[in-house]
This record gives sequence, C-alpha cells and structure tokens, in this order.
Amino acid sequence: MLPFTADDLKAIQTETFIEHLDYFESLSSTNTWALNTLCSPEKSNSSSKMTLPSLVLTGKQTAGRGRGSNSWWSPEGALAFSLVVDVGQIQISIERQPLIALATGLAVCETLKKYLSEFKLALKWPNDVYLQQQKVCGILVETTADQPGLVVIGVGLNLNNSFQSATEDLQSMGTSLYEVTHQRYSMATTLIDLINGIENRLYDVANRNKEFMSEWRRYCLLSGRKIRVTTGSITKEGNCIEIDDEGFLILKTTDGIERIISGTIEHF
Repeated sequence: MLPFTADDLKAIQTETFIEHLDYFESLSSTNTWALNTLCSPEKSNSSSKMTLPSLVLTGKQTAGRGRGSNSWWSPEGALAFSLVVDVGQIQISIERQPLIALATGLAVCETLKKYLSEFKLALKWPNDVYLQQQKVCGILVETTADQPGLVVIGVGLNLNNSFQSATEDLQSMGTSLYEVTHQRYSMATTLIDLINGIENRLYDVANRNKEFMSEWRRYCLLSGRKIRVTTGSITKEGNCIEIDDEGFLILKTTDGIERIISGTIEHF
C-alpha cells in the first residue's frame, strides 16, 4: 500500500498553503532534490517559474541528511518532506531567518501534542524534537547562494516506522510515534497538520509575535542543564541559561555569558 494516494496529494494542496507539490515513491534526500532542482539558477531563469510555497515529498528517503555531515535514517513509515518558501513573500527579515528552524520545531511539537497529550515532548536547540527523552524528529534548514531568498525546510519525523531494524546506536537514541503509542497514524493527515502549523509559526516569526519564543521555551530541553557546544573547531562547556527572543543560546561558562547562534549540542 502506498503511503500517499492521489486523493492524499490533492488534499495536501487543498488544505494547506502549498502551491506546488513534487511526490516520489523513493528519493535519496528531499532537501538535496529541492536545492538542486527547485532552487537552481536554471529554474530561476526558466520560462516556467516555480510556484511557492512548494513541497517535496517522498514515501521513502534513502540518503537523508542531518546537520553538517550527519545522516538521517528515514525508512518506510517515516514522514520525510521539504518545504521551499520565499522569505520575501512571507516577509521574514534576514536577521530573523535563524528562527525558521525554531519555528518549525515548535510547530512539530504543537502538532504532535494533539496526538500525544500524555507524553513528554521537548525541543533540543536548534533543530531536534524529542519524545520521551529520545529523538523523534530532525529539522534541516538550508539555503543556496544562487537563490538566497529561498529557504528549504527539511523535516524528518519518525511516525509509523520501527527502530527494530535500525543500528544499535540509533535504537538507543531514537523513537517513533508508533513505538511509543503502538498506534498507526495517517501520513497525509499528520503532514497536513504539520504544514499548517509550520505556516502559522513562520508568520509569527515574520510578524514578531512576542509570544512565539515564550511558547518555544515551554518545550526547551536544555534550560538549566550543563551542555557542550561545538561550533566548527571550537568547543565550549557551561550551563544553558535559556534561548533568547532572537533564537540565541545563552551559555554561562567560566569566562562569562555568551550568546551562540549555532552549534552541535551535547547535554548531560
């Protein structure tokens, strides 16, 4: 049985702000395809301009990517997609673009909370969603120098897949909605809910909604914890005080208070 029927694909475009949809039964990486195809200079210069927002969707991702050189395991049953948005169209300023990943993570948490009201959801800055203290969703936001106004928002959600077939290290780190609740979920309905939630939170970023980061901090996994932050070749340790309204991580080290905009996090 296909994860998405023709009726599902029609509903996704009818019930969300998506204007264009590319669906593949299998794809190496939705983000890679979006960057190489939808965000290419050739597409920009062609007579058939892309209609935005655009969705790249696959039933199975064979070479999913995480941040940096990390890979993302997303077999059948996982929900993998990329949104391509024009930040100028949404009116998100350059200085607020780092909040896009946080907005997406919050939308994922809020959507899953509807299905998982009795379970603990958390956000690990800047781009991971945790369920019962294990990773359930990863977010990868990317841009290209060729089309700086376009942003690709990649989401990999462990929905109906099982980690029994995953490697041992992944089994200890990740989980899925199915493994936590022992229920199967509609891929199309979940995707529609996610897209609508992401749209709402992106406009909160654009409109400088004062409640946005307050809501994000309600789910914050790192506040008050000892963490290690690696940015490039530099690693720092300290206590996470909070994530501020501009999306910076506030780290207290032996040298004082620092604001960090990106990095790989280990928490203790």
